[in-house]
Amino acid sequence: MLRETVTTSRGHRQPFHLLAALSMVLAVARPAHAEGDTPEAPSAAPEAAAAAPTGEGAPRVAAATEGSAGAPAATEGSAGAPAATEGSAVAAPEGSAVSAAAPEGSAGAPADGGAIDVTIQAEKPGSEAASRVSVGRRELELRPRLRPGDILESVPGLFAVQHAGGGKANQYFLRGFDADHGTDVAFFVDGVPVNMVSHGHGHGFTDLYFMIPEIVTGLDGYKGPYYASIGDFGTAGAVNLRFAEKLEESYAQVSLGQYGIQRGLVIASPDLGDTWRAVAAAEIYRNDGPFLSPERLKRFNVYLRATHDIGDTGKVQMTWMSYGSTWHGSGQIPARAVCGEGEQGGLNPPPSAFGQPCIDHFGAVDPTEGGATARHMASVAYSTAWRDTDLSAMAYLVRYRFTLYSNFTFFSEDPVHGDGIEQNDDRTVGGADLRFRKQYEIGGARFTTSLGAQIRADAVDKSLHHDEARERIEEKSRTHVDESQIGVYVEQDARLRRWLRVVLGARGQWIDVNVDDPGEDLAATGNKASGARGQMQLLPKVSAIVSPVEGLDLFAHFGRGFHSNDAQGAVLGGGAATLITPATGYEVGARVAPLRGLSLNAAGFLLDLDSELVWSGDAGETEASGQTRRYGIEIGGRYRIGSWLFADVDATFTRARFRENAGNASAVALAPTRTLTAGVGVRPTFGAFTPFAALRVKAIGARPATEDESLTAEGFTVVDANAGLRWKNVEAAVDVQNLFNTTWREVQFASESRLPYEPAAVTGIHYSPGWPFTAIGRATLYWE
Repeated sequence: MLRETVTTSRGHRQPFHLLAALSMVLAVARPAHAEGDTPEAPSAAPEAAAAAPTGEGAPRVAAATEGSAGAPAATEGSAGAPAATEGSAVAAPEGSAVSAAAPEGSAGAPADGGAIDVTIQAEKPGSEAASRVSVGRRELELRPRLRPGDILESVPGLFAVQHAGGGKANQYFLRGFDADHGTDVAFFVDGVPVNMVSHGHGHGFTDLYFMIPEIVTGLDGYKGPYYASIGDFGTAGAVNLRFAEKLEESYAQVSLGQYGIQRGLVIASPDLGDTWRAVAAAEIYRNDGPFLSPERLKRFNVYLRATHDIGDTGKVQMTWMSYGSTWHGSGQIPARAVCGEGEQGGLNPPPSAFGQPCIDHFGAVDPTEGGATARHMASVAYSTAWRDTDLSAMAYLVRYRFTLYSNFTFFSEDPVHGDGIEQNDDRTVGGADLRFRKQYEIGGARFTTSLGAQIRADAVDKSLHHDEARERIEEKSRTHVDESQIGVYVEQDARLRRWLRVVLGARGQWIDVNVDDPGEDLAATGNKASGARGQMQLLPKVSAIVSPVEGLDLFAHFGRGFHSNDAQGAVLGGGAATLITPATGYEVGARVAPLRGLSLNAAGFLLDLDSELVWSGDAGETEASGQTRRYGIEIGGRYRIGSWLFADVDATFTRARFRENAGNASAVALAPTRTLTAGVGVRPTFGAFTPFAALRVKAIGARPATEDESLTAEGFTVVDANAGLRWKNVEAAVDVQNLFNTTWREVQFASESRLPYEPAAVTGIHYSPGWPFTAIGRATLYWE
């Protein structure tokens, strides 16, 4: 076991294979943290550490780590074991020998401001899995951040794309999953779950536009179902975003760009004394987009957080976030109708065959699509620590409203008025999280026992209407859903030898739903649409980490996870879906640090997902799918030169298939097969001048759009960049999206639709166009 005494004192469309080869040459690496970050502080596990207040400016912990040098950025100390978040006042990192002591101005600081000596024993950061990633604030600052989805894409292999205007939740791809709006990827904000169960547009709906990118101080990415603290939707993986509680500087920023982009941002972090910290932020944003029918997106965000230190090792944190947005969207347009593009293989006739004009790449069939949404969230978190034990608790309340106007099939069902629909979701969400952790030694072996409980309740009113130009024609359904979840877990992390560590965990999950459908036909039987149902699942987890030599770690994992299904599909009289769909995952991996600052990793995984029925909010009915299997490999790395240059590259290769051929082939439609992300960022300082620049490439390979692979979703490669200069308290920069002006399709679907002049509906590719070259200038004024 390494030991270190820490003293704190007073102180202020290129070819995919060519791009892959080029990017690997860039070399890769662990990014450093920005000034004010805590490089070796552990980060929070979603849900498990939700109750631990987070952010900068909180009491800091420095730890002597065990294992290989050159490990990636700090993470919690075990496979899914909860740990204090960056800047948390709770106990030291997982496996530490003693509790953390705080610097002056934090909980635990001596009254006279004298130095504190702390000796800490801790696991090496990032030691849970080869696929685990923790990203600090400095790396996030060096990445182009034109939208909240850019933050998420710092998780290797995770893509966030848009298909219905900038106010609708992204579509997510990870580990061979087209997770739609979040069905198989769990998202958290400082531990508060974001995925919406039984949502009016789709189960697991995750809208992250309430997030102001600049207040995100870091994130933690998890792959696979191996973490006991992660519950619903955590099959392919999970992401926990960490928001600021204290910033070193306040600032105001103005951005102007092409296509009507306008943004104003103010972030203030006032000095409130030794025991209080606060951050307040407000953002206003609008754009019209490159579309012939302007998007007219308007968005407003507010973020307020106050943190108060209590005693020596405790603190309480209060957070408020509000968000509102309205927009129009061009929707998914049929490729057969677009000028110069046509349908794959000449499958469907072009508009000229009917004497009709084609539409532009940025045109629309129904320009009345779009919507409006609002989200307000309040949370309070408390954490404390004593000796070798820590306790944290958190509660949250969310008020949410959502309206979406869509037209996926155009004139298939109603040739006169069109097939426009209006989906509404109005809900209140409440929940709580409690975590207890104890560290101890027996016979020279070091153990950490973690216990946790999470509860959540959703009260949902949702409806579906047939509309024409946003005017209601018919109410198709109106439903009230009450859904509650209870999750409890236990985890035992055992460091048996210096080179051997085993983590055993188990999670118990209960889901209960009650559906009231007032439109149910009471005069007949066999068409049940209302009712109550509950289901329980026990989910084991096992991980083993072996470090045979310095600089090398080997990992093996097994775990059972799950995603829930829509409550309406679960209470149906015939062919009802299960409330809980289990997923069984296996993974092996390795991480090596051959040189100082260089970290390379590789992982191979297999994930089996049980059969399921899911509710389609678009069609208003359930749809069946069979058992699936996904397997693949991920390779990547990070590299740091000093504190001014960082580079990374990550590639994934996956295959997704149905385990039983139902007569229509076995490909999983839209499952990603190959992805690549790579980039380099620099931020040196020369006296009062700090220039900075970043270049990033992301690419996704072609993938089947149908189970029989008769239609293909095209791949794309896009490069983003930024550059700027800071002089004293003034900064100017330019952000560029799609640097090489690639023509690309951001999302694609194989679906059935009918244009007004077509005699019948046909199946073909529909897509949302990706943005062309877009330049945005921004100016920032800082103050303390």
